[in-house]
Amino acid sequence: MRKLSLVLCLTSLALTLFLAALDIVIVITLYETIGEKFKDYARIGWLVTGYALPNALFTLLWGRLASILGLKTSLTFSIVIFEIGSLIVAVSNSMGMIIGGRVVAGCGGSGIQSLVFVVGTSLVEERNRGMVITVLGLAFAVAFAVGPVIGGAFTENVSWRWCFYINLPIGGVALTMLTFSYNTTEKSVQETLTYNCRQLQTYRYGQWVTASFWRRAYNFLMFDLDFIGFALSSTGFVLFMLGLTFGGNTYAWNSGTIISFLTVGAILVLFWLVFDFVLLYKWAAWCRKREATPLLRRSLCFRPGIFTSSIANLFTCFGFNMQTVYIVQLYQLVFNSGPTAASMHLWAFLIATMVSVIIIGKAAAIFGLIKPAIVFGATCGLVGSGLMTLVRNTSTTGNVIGYCILPGAAFGSIMQGTLLSAQVQVDHDDENFQTMFIEATALNTFVKSLGFSFGGVVATMIFTNSVKNQLRSTSAGVAAFSSVEALIAYRGQNYDGPGSTLSLMFVKAIKDVMYAALGCYGIVFIASLFTSNRRLRLPSKNDGVEATAQEKSISGGDKSQLAPQSTSENDEN
Repeated sequence: MRKLSLVLCLTSLALTLFLAALDIVIVITLYETIGEKFKDYARIGWLVTGYALPNALFTLLWGRLASILGLKTSLTFSIVIFEIGSLIVAVSNSMGMIIGGRVVAGCGGSGIQSLVFVVGTSLVEERNRGMVITVLGLAFAVAFAVGPVIGGAFTENVSWRWCFYINLPIGGVALTMLTFSYNTTEKSVQETLTYNCRQLQTYRYGQWVTASFWRRAYNFLMFDLDFIGFALSSTGFVLFMLGLTFGGNTYAWNSGTIISFLTVGAILVLFWLVFDFVLLYKWAAWCRKREATPLLRRSLCFRPGIFTSSIANLFTCFGFNMQTVYIVQLYQLVFNSGPTAASMHLWAFLIATMVSVIIIGKAAAIFGLIKPAIVFGATCGLVGSGLMTLVRNTSTTGNVIGYCILPGAAFGSIMQGTLLSAQVQVDHDDENFQTMFIEATALNTFVKSLGFSFGGVVATMIFTNSVKNQLRSTSAGVAAFSSVEALIAYRGQNYDGPGSTLSLMFVKAIKDVMYAALGCYGIVFIASLFTSNRRLRLPSKNDGVEATAQEKSISGGDKSQLAPQSTSENDEN
């Protein structure tokens, strides 16, 4: 019965992760369609970034909430929020509404992507985590493989809106399976909510306005949830990305608006790091006798094994997103392929990703080695990214497939290896093992999502600015266009072959994006050399007992408490 529950639970987790990953890539083939429909190609990168940025920012918060509310309750809420965001996008009538819906979906998707790996890896002993991550990694890779194809098919044959309606039934099935299969503490979501309601009922009438209650609420928000740190990071990243989005398009790079966006955004992000690493601890020590718990723990970030694997993961996702998006754009803009046909070329990446995920997962289970997988992936990524700069208007399908294989293998190896590397840095005898394990996993997901969000915006920025610079310096055979959106719309209606001046301009811009991806993998390669040599633990005769205890420790069930009461009793003093 236990094996059946494990299989059902892993199936529900894989389906849930498939849902979240699908929403990242299903929009790749919608760039041209939605950009032309709403006449706003400059902000089209936010189809990915609008989802990926909150996906990154809320990841750390979901890790903290899971430590308080429990994994099952937190994961359930994240799925519901994701479904609401998908529905908003499906019924949108403006680019602003689409971006807003993507932000809501990203908030929920962040919980899905971080908590799914925590739940999955907590169900088995350490040596088998690689196989669990393989299963979940395959779900992620399959979503990347079929997402663009599904998106292209819906766009061409039904409506682009069905790219988001499809999330509703899949999410419903995933949520139902999760509810019945994952029940470590024998508490249902309903029982958890009932418990919280009963706790809330204890605060009647005048108790809601007592100084004691509001002191606990204040301490919870400031020191347990790190509300100020969350506000600083969110505002900083959003302003910085707005600067990258509008720079060279809506406003000139040297305009006061862009300079303000980039400068203030960067300062807020730096201040967030200082606040979480230094100031919050001092503030907590000054206010009370209890150490604060920032969203970004310095005890985690300053561990060399976690820091280096995070850098490798961040820039891998950064470069991989740039490559996948603009390989599709190469076939749509240069070779005039439809969305479905263009998206089929992503299979060259994704078959290699799936193969590498399976091999690395099996090797980790047998040998316990992690660093070789990361270094191998970084080497493949560096060489493959160099090959991808060779794309041109005369490239054959065989050429492009050959260019994409190594970056695909790199993504699978590094995605799996860095997560395992981050998790093994948490010592089993640490008194805060449960919380640290969850937050190490959340940190890995945070940098992955941050890489995808920056990759989408930076790739669009490089492409649009490269095209504009070429328009200003080229006059022969090119009509005057007021914007890149107008140029792309014209191109769709007046295709003049892969050898035309416009095609050469698009190829040059896409090559610029590929050079940026190459730079990302250069950083990945350097970081991989300094990743931790720590291995997965060898199996022992006590593995069964240890695994059961670890499962209960990490899962934490539904530790439902009224939020303000989760602080120390010393807060009363």
